[in-house]
Amino acid sequence: MMKRRTFMMTATAALAAVNAKPAVAERRMLGLNGYPVRVSSMDGSIGHRADIRAFETAWKAGLDGIQLQYDPNLKNPNSLRHKKTMIAFRDAALQWNVQVNALCIGALGQTPLKSEPAGVTWVIEALQCANFVGARVILLPILGDGHLQTEEEFKRLIAVLKELGPRAEDHGVALGLECWVSGQDQVRIVEEVDSPGVRIYYDFHNAAYRGHDSLAETPLVGPYLCEVHVKNMNSRTGKFRMRDQGSFKIPTPAGRTQGLDHPALAAALKKTGYTGWLTLENGIVGDDKIAAISDDVQYVREVYG
Repeated sequence: MMKRRTFMMTATAALAAVNAKPAVAERRMLGLNGYPVRVSSMDGSIGHRADIRAFETAWKAGLDGIQLQYDPNLKNPNSLRHKKTMIAFRDAALQWNVQVNALCIGALGQTPLKSEPAGVTWVIEALQCANFVGARVILLPILGDGHLQTEEEFKRLIAVLKELGPRAEDHGVALGLECWVSGQDQVRIVEEVDSPGVRIYYDFHNAAYRGHDSLAETPLVGPYLCEVHVKNMNSRTGKFRMRDQGSFKIPTPAGRTQGLDHPALAAALKKTGYTGWLTLENGIVGDDKIAAISDDVQYVREVYG
């Protein structure tokens, strides 16, 4: 139980943070036509991976939220596995009026859930952290070394998720699967797990880069989404810029050279009824970091709002 004095101090800090910038928050949350648009970014994409400075940068750039990296390495003093780090990050979110919309356990790309028990431990601990900092989604990368290539790997992952799904439900958190497999296979996983605690974290670019049609897949995955990544990577300039929808600098493994059509993707996403977070995973273009991030945020509001 929280002591009364601690509770009052926390409540007062939260109220002060909310009251400090209400007009800014209201302006940010709306797109051009009044459609609610909540834009966040991965912390590493704004130059602050697992770094508390991400909140200040996010607020200055006009972001509503931050997707924090949950680094399981206890040797990292900024790991959210440390209680003092969780407290500091939660307080920073209140101070800067920037929500922690999600956590990301990037290490699962090298320590796959399909085969490594350590990853299961990280997910269970991250559920408690998510509740503490206010996140409602935990991104689980099912890619890299965790990419599913055989039927046996599908079955093993599904078995693990059947154990984790009810735990996520109890915490009011969705485990979002970011996969390299097709949208149809992603739906298969979620349906076989059969838990509201396991959803799809869709990435339009990843789908296209792996040879899938992200525009055609959007209606299919729509009912199962918890969040989405929006980005332009390997574009014509070789940099990361939302407004540059040219061709991929290097053809994808599937031979694709055409870039993403974000207006079409936005229209398809709206038809699914999705109103959740739009999370950037871009890099920084130019020397003015705040201006670069702000331009990406504005583009997302213009197109997806």
